[in-house]
Amino acid sequence: MEPKYGQVFDGTSFESVLSPPKLPHKKHDPIVLDNTNTNTNNSPPQQLELQVQLQTLSRILLPSLGSSLLAYLLFPPLALQLSYLINDSATFAVLSVDSSQFIQNFLTVTGLTFSILVGQTYYFMYQQQEAVFVSLFGEVTEAKSLLEQVALVCQGRRDMYEMCLGAMKEYVEEDLKRGLGKDPALSLSGRPMDDPLEVIMYLTSVGIPSSIYDTVRSLRQARATRLAALQKKLPPVHLLLLWLLALIELSSFPILGAGTQTIGGYNILTIEGVLFGIMTFGIVLTLNVVGELYVGSGGAYNVDSVLRVMVKGLDEELEVRMRDVAGVDDDGDNRGETLILGGKSLGAVEQSEMERRKRMIMPSPSYYPMRYSSILGGEDSTEANNI
Repeated sequence: MEPKYGQVFDGTSFESVLSPPKLPHKKHDPIVLDNTNTNTNNSPPQQLELQVQLQTLSRILLPSLGSSLLAYLLFPPLALQLSYLINDSATFAVLSVDSSQFIQNFLTVTGLTFSILVGQTYYFMYQQQEAVFVSLFGEVTEAKSLLEQVALVCQGRRDMYEMCLGAMKEYVEEDLKRGLGKDPALSLSGRPMDDPLEVIMYLTSVGIPSSIYDTVRSLRQARATRLAALQKKLPPVHLLLLWLLALIELSSFPILGAGTQTIGGYNILTIEGVLFGIMTFGIVLTLNVVGELYVGSGGAYNVDSVLRVMVKGLDEELEVRMRDVAGVDDDGDNRGETLILGGKSLGAVEQSEMERRKRMIMPSPSYYPMRYSSILGGEDSTEANNI
């Protein structure tokens, strides 16, 4: 029998299919949404980045300025004290003009050694930071793919979907964000059963690995690359040796000052003290920059600010999906009702998509003869159905 206008082939009104009856929403235990993250400050990204820049600048400049001022104040009395200990005119004559060039050769050797070691250390740590950036871009991309596949695999299975989203949230917060400040080897040494990705694999697999196995494996490989890049390759004693070498280089200048004070007196020591303070400032500044690169997180030289921007979309998507599966709207209130279509409940995202499609204009009425109903009203509806 040919269906009448406004009906589909099973006798159901087309309008009733598009607008199904509203039934009470089934109560479930709500998901506890954890809104905490690595940064508890709710400041805008630009203000937060400026704050990190200022904190890094203070950690580098304040010790450098303090060391420079201390070197300026200590240089004249230290040089005079050494001159009292030497108290030999012949020695003063050699030191004042450096006729043997012994001090000059000493400065050349120590300065060259210091510059080579510091330069190579800086280059090595900069390459390590570059590897961290590359690995994080790949890991965040794989995490987004896993979230999309979890949503597809768990379609219609609310309890499993809820647990997978919880595991995904734990991975993002505890591993991806806070993992920058943890020991990489310690993070990897955990039991497989404690891994949130293993929980997702277990929930979505029955007998054999599910279709998201390849994505989980790629995400684990990206995480391993990130942990390997974060692992410190240089021991802390390496930085201690650099500071020791800098101290050896600076120690030669008060000895030269003890010889030059016989020519220019205390005034020449004041001028040399200014130059000695400037040189101390540069050396301490350089070593502090190397120290910031060595830390790995928490500063302007690290990946924290970039990671905060990269995971912003992933965080928002997780929050929306967890609120949707928990039946919580944007204001934090439980939705009292939801739509039921085909025996399956529709969440907020599906409802909004359904409303959007209802408002869409179909390509051609000849392929959708029942698109236009009398609710459109008037002559337009009649004319449209007579096409």
